[in-house]
Amino acid sequence: MSQPSRPSTSLPPLSPNYALKHKWAFTEGVETHGRWSVEYQFRPARGHHPHLLVVFASVGTVWGFGNQLDQVQCNILRIKDRFDGGTSYYIARDMDCSLQEAVQAVIRGFAERLGLNSREQVTLLGHSKGGSAALYYGVKYDYRNIVMSTPQYFLGSYSHNHGNLGASVLGKGQPAESVAALDRVLPELLEAEKNFDRNVYLLSSPADYQYEQEVKHMLPALRRYDNFSFLFLRSPTIRRHEEVVRQGMPLVWSVLHALTEGMVPRLGELELGSDTEDPRAAAAHLAALRAGDTALAVLRQAAFDGGTARLAGHAFLPGRPGGPEPRETKRLVLERDGRCWVFPLETTKAAKLYREYWDSFFCEYADGGFAGQGLGFDGLPLGRFQVSVCITGDSDSGSGSGSGDGSAGGGIERRTRLVARQPVDRRTAAGGTETVLRGGQGGIEIVRRSVIGTDSPALVVEVKKCREQDRTIDVEGVFFLPGRNADRAAHATYYLVLDGKPGRFSFPLQAGRNPAAVRRHVPPEDFGSYDFGYFTTPGGRGIDAGEVPAGRYRVLVSMSAGGALYTRKAGRISLSRPRNGNRERSR
Repeated sequence: MSQPSRPSTSLPPLSPNYALKHKWAFTEGVETHGRWSVEYQFRPARGHHPHLLVVFASVGTVWGFGNQLDQVQCNILRIKDRFDGGTSYYIARDMDCSLQEAVQAVIRGFAERLGLNSREQVTLLGHSKGGSAALYYGVKYDYRNIVMSTPQYFLGSYSHNHGNLGASVLGKGQPAESVAALDRVLPELLEAEKNFDRNVYLLSSPADYQYEQEVKHMLPALRRYDNFSFLFLRSPTIRRHEEVVRQGMPLVWSVLHALTEGMVPRLGELELGSDTEDPRAAAAHLAALRAGDTALAVLRQAAFDGGTARLAGHAFLPGRPGGPEPRETKRLVLERDGRCWVFPLETTKAAKLYREYWDSFFCEYADGGFAGQGLGFDGLPLGRFQVSVCITGDSDSGSGSGSGDGSAGGGIERRTRLVARQPVDRRTAAGGTETVLRGGQGGIEIVRRSVIGTDSPALVVEVKKCREQDRTIDVEGVFFLPGRNADRAAHATYYLVLDGKPGRFSFPLQAGRNPAAVRRHVPPEDFGSYDFGYFTTPGGRGIDAGEVPAGRYRVLVSMSAGGALYTRKAGRISLSRPRNGNRERSR
């Protein structure tokens, strides 16, 4: 066995680690050219893939295509459409077109630094607004590869009164002459085109209103290119403008993978998919689905606000009987030891559930959302409650009842466990009780327990401050459990608890990073991270105890983390009677 040599002072100093420098991740940067600052994200190629993919963003997005380009292996440059605080179509900000040269300078600079042939080894990509930019820059600055989905052709008319886009692009008042000038940009650029040796790929759909309004008007000019591919998509799931690119992403990936590896697809004009369904087969399948013993309930949002819960998500009976989609009512059910507590939920509109929960045939589920506002769980006993959603549908003529169905009116009533796609953990305390809403794909549960937990000798607690003045309580200090990392603010939830004869009262505290106070409590052999094991009042403003009854109280601090709850005494205070008389006790 080799043994370490004796310490030496002749070793070289540490050098930067090359592996950390070459991360396959997007990094943000800004380049200034003239009066314009161009914000971008760049991700280097993974391996030897000498190509640059330039991505322009659509309306409503910051960086084009989000994480949908993760599997593209070449260099990726994403440019933000934000110039002087507003959007520009990458073409004009307040009708000042000089920003184009700044954008082009960034693209050209990256291509040069990467040692690429800018015409052959650069591909421009964009959807909607970004697609128009890809076409514009491809033609004006002579890039050979252009991939676009549902671009606009008449940029002025589309921008006019289109939220902030119109004011940013067209200038104050969005004058008619600016609209007309911007409408001419792409038609005149394509009309003046002399080099038709380009690879141009266009996705569109007859289900997108912008096909008739924008896309079909540019087709004659695009068909002049030597390699023009028009992919005309049909699908029952294309109902909105942005859904064209979502449905067509496999095609976009295929084209991008080929182009960025030096292979040029020649696809021609293709009509892909179908937007028609066999009505009899669809009706039979959806009726059978609705008659089956199943229901859907997915939690999408959860928060505690002022001691009550706000929940939102999706809940509906899958399938559809003959005729229009039936109305449904929804209730939240908490169950423990054979007892149930029921809370009404609001049925809400939900978009694009037909895509998220596609099952062989189109079914919109337009009222497939639910919302619960001000849900109060204070009346529940202590314990663990399994959470489900009960859904009642209108009477369905011709549909079966299924297991567990059957209301007096012949409708359907089913109940299913509430689940969440991602782990959820929300905590709050009121009075002497903590309420925890937690769970994931295996189901959601609500836990009600005393806000005063155990006092373990393993805890590290140092109260730095505990004082009261004019019914404002200021408390802060160190509180963590060795072996359980406190490396972020969300590692635990802290509470201030006042416990006395008048009652028990709880208030939220805030986890803060304080390495100077924390690290002196960590022994050298403990390599855990506890820098956020420090509690303070929210914003350091103190706790308003104005509604707490007068009396003597123990001041306790509780830390709720995972399934455990720990409590340590911080001190004692005496609250005098408020000067304005008796005030209502806080819960």
